[in-house]
Amino acid sequence: MEDSPEIILTDGAYGAYVGEIDGLAEFAYGDMSGWSYRVNGLSPTFGIDLYELENGDEVVNFYGDPFGIGMQYPIADLSRLVNDGIIKFTSIDSEYDEDWNEIYSENPVGSAEVTFDAQTYTTDENGEITIADKTGISGFHTLQIERYDEQSGVPTVLRLAPDFEIYAPFADTPDEAWYDGAVMFCVGEGYFIGTDLALNLFAPMNKMRMDHLVIVLARIAGAYDPSDAGGAVTWALENEILGGNEFVVGINVTRETFISMFYRTVDLIGSYDMTDRADITGAADYGDISEDCLETVSWAVAAGIIRGTSENELTIDPGFEINRATVCQMLYNYYN
Repeated sequence: MEDSPEIILTDGAYGAYVGEIDGLAEFAYGDMSGWSYRVNGLSPTFGIDLYELENGDEVVNFYGDPFGIGMQYPIADLSRLVNDGIIKFTSIDSEYDEDWNEIYSENPVGSAEVTFDAQTYTTDENGEITIADKTGISGFHTLQIERYDEQSGVPTVLRLAPDFEIYAPFADTPDEAWYDGAVMFCVGEGYFIGTDLALNLFAPMNKMRMDHLVIVLARIAGAYDPSDAGGAVTWALENEILGGNEFVVGINVTRETFISMFYRTVDLIGSYDMTDRADITGAADYGDISEDCLETVSWAVAAGIIRGTSENELTIDPGFEINRATVCQMLYNYYN
């Protein structure tokens, strides 16, 4: 575990403020340089000791000269990243009029050095960079931005955290889609990848095929080797993940088949409590559930993996051929 930083607080007119962190003290880069803090993207007007944090608040301490040289707080606009390879950085900046009223304006963050994964770019006067190769750009990427005053060396933009990541959605998974969060989760966990890297497609409405599903489940179990094309099938057969189902390349998977195969995968991993069961006898289509899937479907309802396909009554729809988006949503429901 990393050592905690040494922080020295100093009493001020508006409460205590951070005077020094790990030897870097206020005024090191000029008479107005020093440590400031922001909570949930906003700069409080009183000392850090007076701020009452709530659960989930995000606190950032940073060194700069906001009231002298100035400081920008970059926001990354990713709306054109997938189609055009463009990331635009803007900042909500403030200044004061003669009566000390704060006036806000949105401005581009220009002449900043941006590191996108391992590649370095410089923002233009519009605050934009252009990623030349968009192949496979959908998914997670590391992103850094920094800029310093040429004379003093003081930071003039708020740097992103060293492990800051952005998510570039697939061209066919819009932000407002019901499955967008689930796809992002499954891609982030490494369970799914896109279907077309060149066009950055995920194909959320494509039916879930048996040969693709065993790969997803092998990834979940940590048993997938990309260099072994048939390894996932071998793993599934050796561990009886398919149950009584026959493995057929290209066959579409039903809801109850996915649930049963996922149950056996989770049971094989052995890290989860799988004892809960729900009463599904009142389901509108209870009689359509295969007898050998009754227990696993009961488990899935109890675990919140499936919540029925109707708002008014529990409807399992066991024989429905599920698509990739639905599988992502079911996995997201379970792990979250």
